[in-house]
Amino acid sequence: MDSSLAGRPERVGPVEVGDIKKDLLAEFSAMPTQDCVTIEGPDTVVLKPPRSCQSNRQSDKSLPQTAQRFTFTQVFGPEASQRKVFEGSVRGLVRDVLQGGNCLVFTYGVTNAGKTFTFLGPDHDSGLLPRSLSVIFNSIEGRLYGRCDLKPQRCRDFSRLTPDQQATESSSKRNLLRMLKEVRRVTGSVAAWCERVR
Repeated sequence: MDSSLAGRPERVGPVEVGDIKKDLLAEFSAMPTQDCVTIEGPDTVVLKPPRSCQSNRQSDKSLPQTAQRFTFTQVFGPEASQRKVFEGSVRGLVRDVLQGGNCLVFTYGVTNAGKTFTFLGPDHDSGLLPRSLSVIFNSIEGRLYGRCDLKPQRCRDFSRLTPDQQATESSSKRNLLRMLKEVRRVTGSVAAWCERVR
């Protein structure tokens, strides 16, 4: 029985992601690019199936590849910066929300397409969510409610607290924060002890 893994060293221990990348790098690097996705103008994407696609193998090779054209309000290419994507797609929606509107932003795509990068981004180049939150918090700066007499109820309601209820809420919050500090102190001590024992 012939194996494509013949001649490779046997693994000892768990498989590391770096090992998988090294093993597949040469294989994928040798493959020619196929230009399956093409951006046509500011609002159109053309998709062509790869030559290795099952439907292409069963069809007449003399026929051209079947392409599908999709039109959007705007298409951002791979060179688009996080800022450009935010300014061109989400900033207007955030403004609408600040004026009482509703919107939903989500990322959709195959694994490893860059959804998390686009939505969150790294610390030095923030994505859609951090930029949106920045706009929201900057817009309410100086307009914060100074008193602590409102308590959220469910999703859209709130109740106005009496002075006695405010005192009870403050006491509960102080106790909760004190317990949280204690838990952090204890878990930090336990973690330090575990390191010493190793």
